[in-house]
Amino acid sequence: MTEKVAIVYWCDGAGHAARAIPVAKEFEARGIDVSMAGGGQGKKFVEMNGFDHPDLTTVAVKGDTPLSFLKHTLFDLVPSAVRRQREVHRWLKEEDPDILVTDDVFAGLAAAKLGIEFYRIDHLTTDLFGPVWGTPLKIYNEVSLQFGEGIIVTSLWPDEPAPEGSTRVGPLAQEGDADGDIEDYDVLINPGTHGENFDEIRERLEADGYDVRTVGDDDWETKPTMTPYTEAADVVICTGFSSIADTVVAGTPCVIYPFLPFQKALADEAERKDIEGVSKATSVDEVVERATYYCESDERPDYENGAPEFVDVVLGE
Repeated sequence: MTEKVAIVYWCDGAGHAARAIPVAKEFEARGIDVSMAGGGQGKKFVEMNGFDHPDLTTVAVKGDTPLSFLKHTLFDLVPSAVRRQREVHRWLKEEDPDILVTDDVFAGLAAAKLGIEFYRIDHLTTDLFGPVWGTPLKIYNEVSLQFGEGIIVTSLWPDEPAPEGSTRVGPLAQEGDADGDIEDYDVLINPGTHGENFDEIRERLEADGYDVRTVGDDDWETKPTMTPYTEAADVVICTGFSSIADTVVAGTPCVIYPFLPFQKALADEAERKDIEGVSKATSVDEVVERATYYCESDERPDYENGAPEFVDVVLGE
């Protein structure tokens, strides 16, 4: 019987923490003790949702040129990785969970060494990519499956067949009650960590008379849960998969404006599948056009939160 679960999310970008929170809450709702760790940009959101949090070294890949990348790797990335591996190993040994859920490679290594069963959480599958990105992901999956129990993929197409060793579930959203009533508005812009051009998008939409809010601007207070705010909007413009998940589970149309290769691959597949209420845009003009369309349309996505199904897989139910 599973009595305690540890969740360690990757520390680069808040989206990794965002998708871990609904999983943690679902475990707790079933009477299971949950310990969380991760750090980085997502730490404050985890703490706002009531989970104590250890201080772990943050690891990030940086560098705009080969020389700057090399300097960062030698003097920051490698030492940080060594410290994080040691810290995560010590934390897992102290917590002694029955099962680990993680998207952190160091936590997976530590779990394998400590003999702790673990599931890897992901939102990517090898069929989304060509050989450049697909090959390293395939190798990572194969190594993970040598030591772990399986890979659980949170997906916009949860009913599609999954690669061997993987299970698809629906998108994971941070549902919950907001502090006070939220008045409906037209557009929510969620730039994410790597987005750009969002100021221009907002200016153009406001010039057309739309009521626009932007996550992270001077008027935005950090929220413990996003779904009430995506639900109050007519359309959400975002980049990362966790923001997409919070949007579609709320039943709000989503314009995906991708920047990173993984974001672009997901957006391309969503476009191919022609999902109702979900569009890809690759320019400011396209973003404004699609957002305007959804503001004037009744088209909406239809998704359930994948957290219960995710926990069912982990618990074997």
